[in-house]
Amino acid sequence: MKHVLLVDDEQEICALICSMLTRAGYSCHQAHDLSQGRKALLGGSFDAVVLDVHLPDGLGYDLIPEVRNLAPEARCITISAVDAERERALAKGADAFLSKPFSRAELMGLIQAQAPGL
Repeated sequence: MKHVLLVDDEQEICALICSMLTRAGYSCHQAHDLSQGRKALLGGSFDAVVLDVHLPDGLGYDLIPEVRNLAPEARCITISAVDAERERALAKGADAFLSKPFSRAELMGLIQAQAPGL
């Protein structure tokens, strides 16, 4: 089973996305701020990491260097309601950027495209 870490402070969105991923055969771990995301990275192995840009304790793309260090094969997908964050997220090392709102199918397709074999 492939593992996805979802870091987003909107718990309802996390629940919906994780439910979708679980139905598709993925394991999904939720974190709702940078601190929880860091702890999850230290304690798990992930094939893909989906990061919301704006989190209560910082910017999601600030976690990308830690993802690269702790899970170098993992793909980082950033999401944000602020489309202007696209360039900065990609410059910080994200593999892809998705603007909110997005369809669950769009995210699933991006996860599959970014992480072959998932």
